[in-house]
Amino acid sequence: MNISKLSLALLAGLSFCAPVFATSVSAAGGDGSVGVNLGVPLSSDFRADLGYLKTDDRRGDADVYSAALMFAPASRDIHWEIGARYQYQDARYATGGGVGLGGSVDIPTGIRWLSLGGYGFYTPEALTHGDMNHGYDVGAQLNVRLGSSVSVYGGYRRMRTEFDGYGSRDLYKGPMFGIHVGL
Repeated sequence: MNISKLSLALLAGLSFCAPVFATSVSAAGGDGSVGVNLGVPLSSDFRADLGYLKTDDRRGDADVYSAALMFAPASRDIHWEIGARYQYQDARYATGGGVGLGGSVDIPTGIRWLSLGGYGFYTPEALTHGDMNHGYDVGAQLNVRLGSSVSVYGGYRRMRTEFDGYGSRDLYKGPMFGIHVGL
């Protein structure tokens, strides 16, 4: 079994098993990518996330694994969070990982079921290992709430990493669409 089929099988398995372990599940895809993210609240203000992203050979043929600890205080209108995310990237160029610092924000539009969101993480060279020098992952999205715990989203994402000997490479750049179920 090749790595792509194994990655897709793992992704499908996590998607079916996720409700047992997580209180929120997001699945997303885009131009040559597919990913899943599982979230578990640790307290009223902290959440842990586990994620996986697979990009195709036009985008670096990468398997990206992540684990994050986010501080997300209760807020009436604007939902925001900050934290740290460890990310390991196994790309065709090289492999390595690091701790990125960043956060996200979700802002209501005035229409009850519609909001605008954005996120960003920067991984400085001082917090990396392997062939990774530094990198960033940023995105913006439009969120449409379909019910009390289900929403769909669409937007744009750019994940770029500088690797030893290969320079800066985009591991993903393009549209992203997904669904989020949970808290």
